[in-house]
Amino acid sequence: MQLPEKTKEKSEAYKAGYKTIAEIGKERIRRAAKKILEEHPEKAKDLDLGFKVFKLDTSNINAWDGTPDNLEGELQFAVDNIKNDRSEEDVLYEILLKYGLDLTLPIEQKEIAGSQVYNVGYGALFICLADNITKEISEGIGAWKDKLTPEICRVVFKDSGFKSDADKSNAVQTLKRFGITEIKSI
Repeated sequence: MQLPEKTKEKSEAYKAGYKTIAEIGKERIRRAAKKILEEHPEKAKDLDLGFKVFKLDTSNINAWDGTPDNLEGELQFAVDNIKNDRSEEDVLYEILLKYGLDLTLPIEQKEIAGSQVYNVGYGALFICLADNITKEISEGIGAWKDKLTPEICRVVFKDSGFKSDADKSNAVQTLKRFGITEIKSI
């Protein structure tokens, strides 16, 4: 972890375009990975030489206020509770943090019935943040889970992705047929 500590304006790093110590660290990791690839290509093919950079931010989900002054507005606001300027990846990592999962767990992405589904930790958690969640998506998640046979399996959907409560209930029942009982929506 690195705080966004600024480099000194008179330093060589600043003159080279590195405004923070974090930027220097990222460049060092890139150069080290490149060097390993060049000097040991046979060994490097089995290594993950990439890295992820995370920035602490506010939640991706709009908080419920519930004040009676603007209840109608709050209800409308809660229908699509994910902030407009946030990506699926932003929400995905927030869910991982809320579940207490390691951000370095492998994440596989797959299109099921025209929607992106994320598989975290070899089937420990499936996440679908699509806008049109169908029975086919639930069937696809269940089949994927059966293929991976994880000890624990959970599924998280975007609540506003269901067209109706009946669609949501059908998705839950479909997943239960595959032995998935921990199903949540955000």
